[in-house]
This record gives sequence, structure tokens and C-alpha cells, in this order.
Amino acid sequence: MQVRIKENLFSAVFYDVDMDTFAFWLPLLLLFISALIGAVIKRRSCDHCLKKFQGNKILVPLHTGAWICGRLEVFAQGIELELSSEQQIGGILLQSHIIHSSEVDKLAYLIRQAPDSDTWQGVAWKKERERLLHPSIQDRMKRSVLNSYNMLRDSFGQAIKAIIGSISKDTKLAKSKDSDKRLHEVQTNLTGMVPNAWEPILEKYRGKKVAIEREIDNKIVVEAGILEDYSNKYLLLRDVHLTENTLKDHLLELGCSDACAYDVIYSRTKAALRFSLLN
Repeated sequence: MQVRIKENLFSAVFYDVDMDTFAFWLPLLLLFISALIGAVIKRRSCDHCLKKFQGNKILVPLHTGAWICGRLEVFAQGIELELSSEQQIGGILLQSHIIHSSEVDKLAYLIRQAPDSDTWQGVAWKKERERLLHPSIQDRMKRSVLNSYNMLRDSFGQAIKAIIGSISKDTKLAKSKDSDKRLHEVQTNLTGMVPNAWEPILEKYRGKKVAIEREIDNKIVVEAGILEDYSNKYLLLRDVHLTENTLKDHLLELGCSDACAYDVIYSRTKAALRFSLLN
């Protein structure tokens, strides 16, 4: 009888120790894994609107008032423009211009000139434009699958955030120094890592003629085009009709003809989709 009591007592003590150890290490393990996954995705992820201009010659007005023209390369933490003409500063020849993420956020728009219509690139551009206006059943199915995937991805990120919060709430980890701050950082990174990707009103007008509204020198400028895509940071419009005179003058100085068509990526902090147009 005494032996059984000792065995039960030993089992209870062992069970308590084991559960405390498990309750301490499991949140730590989840925090480490989620932080590692977040860091890998953050390092490799690029805005998909910017990626559509990858390798193309673009025009960028900086917040300083200067303009840059070059071939775009997109990174997770910024962009690089390979300069299309020879430039130098203080006798030093420049090959490219690097714009870091904090500076990219200040860009009002990125402009890509459409290729000449009598080239094969121009023919491909026109086909893409028509396909955007009149998507096939296959294209619609692909978009529907992509939207479903994005919604599931968002739900997955929110679920992981909730699981980490609930598991670590009543454990020894929650009582350690700065644990709340670290948990909040990881949870915030998970939410930012999986942003809401599907917006009903923008999805409704994808492939439709729309007009954006932006403010320049206390004046409202309206520019029309075809909404190709969007992200939480940008709106991508095809075949944009540029109306800002100063902007058109800069484009002419950079070698673009007045009859050119343009594709533009607008920053959503600087512009908003305001009108739908008759097709």
C-alpha cells in the first residue's frame, strides 16, 4: 500500500514537472518558428504590383523633385534602377540608383512607357490589354483560385497569431521580462506578413476602366486607365491617360513622345480609385 502511494506521488510530481517544462518550451518553440518563417517570407516577398514592372524601363519622380529613368529591379527591402544613360557625380560614373524601402514608400507613382505599336512588344502589350478587358473563363478561374488562396492565407495567419497568444498567456514565458513586448512583435509580424489581399470593391473593377484621384499642389488631378491589379500599397493601371501638364513635360524631356501610352503604379497613400467609367 505504501509502495503504491509513493508511486502515485512520484508520478504526480513527474507529471507536474513535465507539464511545466512543456508549457514553457512550447510557446518558445512556436515563437522561434513563427519568427523564422516571418523573417524568411519578409526577405523574399516583394509587392506583386511592383514585380509586374520588373526588368522594364520606368520613370520615377523622387520626393526631392528629381526624376530618375532606368530599368527596374525589385527587392523585398527596396528597388534599384539601372540607369539608362551615362550619369556621374563628382567625376564618378554611376551604374544604378538604389531606393530603400523607406524611400520607396514616399514615391507617388512609377511610370512605364508602353512599347511602340509596330514592335512585337507593342503587339504583346495590346493583347494583354484586350485580355484584361475581356478575360477568358480560364483567366477568371485562375483569379478566383488566387482570391480563395489569399483568403485562406489570411485566415491561417490570424489563426497562428491567436494560437500563440492563447498558449503563451498563462505560461511562465508570459511572466518573463519583456515577454509581452516580444509576443506582440511576433503577432504583429504575422499579421503584416499575411495582409488582407482581397478587397471587394477593387476586385469588382479589376479589368474595368476607372479613374483615380490624386492631389497635386492643392489641386485634384483625375487620371483614367484600366485597373490591372492592386495590393495593400499600390494600384496598377494600364493605358493611363495622363493629365498633369508638369508630368507630361517631364516625360517629354526624358524622350517619351506625347502620343505614348503609359502604365502607372500609384501609391495608395497618394491616390485613390474614385470613379468607374463607361467602357
